[in-house]
Amino acid sequence: MPAGPVSEENLQDRVVKAIKKMRPEAWVWHPVGGPYQTPGIPDLLVCIDGVLIGIELKHPKPGETVEHARERATPQQRNQIKKINASGGMAAVCVSVEEALDLIRRALIKNDQIRASRSAG
Repeated sequence: MPAGPVSEENLQDRVVKAIKKMRPEAWVWHPVGGPYQTPGIPDLLVCIDGVLIGIELKHPKPGETVEHARERATPQQRNQIKKINASGGMAAVCVSVEEALDLIRRALIKNDQIRASRSAG
């Protein structure tokens, strides 16, 4: 694997490839921003097993800490992440391929737990 992405676009390409490798059936969409789009929609929307996952990607710039890269999420992006999480999906700011895949794993585990508790009750 390359040493590291040089841009958010490169990071996004790597994340999409990794998602498709992990879960070939995943639906992955990259909304293209524009004047008619709701502000703050995550860079990638992923649906697996009926679970909506929003991934806002922030590539750490040279000399920038991971924490600072995460803090670059705009108020609109943070608001959309909160809305997705509140509606039962899962969304977060991710700074690496590994974080994005971990977010997906956690969302699917959460979904499995919810389904199991519903069928047990």
